[in-house]
Amino acid sequence: MKNLNMIVKVNNRGFTAIEVMVGIGLMALVTAAIVSTQVVVSKDQNDLRVKLDQEIDQSLAERIIFSDFNGIEPSYNNIRIKDDNGLSFFDYYPDVPANMINGSLQRTVTVKGNTPVLEVSVVSQDLSLGSTMNYDPTAAYDIGPAPTDFNIAASLNFKSLNKNNWITSPQLGNRPGFWSDGVTLMLDTPAKLRPVVNGKMDMSIPPRSPIFVGYVQGSALVSLGGTDVGSMFNLTNPETLAPIGSADEFLRNAPSIGGGQTLIRLKAIKVIKYYLEPQKSVEADCQEAGSSNKYYHSNLYKIVYRNGKYSGSQMLADKVCSFVMHRDSILKRLIYFKINKVKDTLKENTAGL
Repeated sequence: MKNLNMIVKVNNRGFTAIEVMVGIGLMALVTAAIVSTQVVVSKDQNDLRVKLDQEIDQSLAERIIFSDFNGIEPSYNNIRIKDDNGLSFFDYYPDVPANMINGSLQRTVTVKGNTPVLEVSVVSQDLSLGSTMNYDPTAAYDIGPAPTDFNIAASLNFKSLNKNNWITSPQLGNRPGFWSDGVTLMLDTPAKLRPVVNGKMDMSIPPRSPIFVGYVQGSALVSLGGTDVGSMFNLTNPETLAPIGSADEFLRNAPSIGGGQTLIRLKAIKVIKYYLEPQKSVEADCQEAGSSNKYYHSNLYKIVYRNGKYSGSQMLADKVCSFVMHRDSILKRLIYFKINKVKDTLKENTAGL
């Protein structure tokens, strides 16, 4: 009993100095482990958030561009866009083998913030306004009385493509979205022609249809010829290289299909420009695999030509180092594109530590 009382007295005195020091040491170790784990987890969360922000931003931008490229057919052989080597990016040869084409079959356009090439344009069909329609060329004219001499054609007086609401009428064209001020329209045909030199067709030049492009203004389709945007289009006759200055001139000289009746197509199009706007003069590495160059931080924007001018600026992505479009072969219409972003090297503080 005496020994038991002595043990109780000793225990009532509390911890010894050594025990307290050991306890504090253990607590310090546990606290350090917890803090270290929290720092690592917080850093991983920040890295993941930054990566997700970049990927989501890049993915959304590429989805928008992919949607634009779904209707890019009007660009081929119709617009003059040079690639990185000065070749026509939208050349397309559907009817010749590769060995008949001189030079490279590949095309690449690179838009970078630290070079003079800060923009690139494409032409896409605006399917939101309606699909391509077959247009009756006689609908645009007042036709005079038939002459008594069968060798003389009746007089034609051009009025408007939408004369008597031919395009917008539900009973006829049924494309109400086409004929609205500012909408850009393209006339073309299924016929694909080449220049004829000394009676021989020049197969080295890609075939194309004659086209006329203009924007709606009242009852008129105002030609883009003579404007900065119009200079991007090849508005010449594919055979004679004579300029096509009006819808009237296009309709009167449209080629027939196999000697039959002329088939005219009308479609709504969008002229889209993608451009980089540098935001920082400090250069950084690019996320592009294998890139050893330095690039500026830039914002990637999209604008659309409407009503005779570019408007509706839309930022697609920030911290962009380059926007690349690539074609494996001009024998195919397939286009690859990629938005490359700069590596984010900014250090972020961890909150709560």
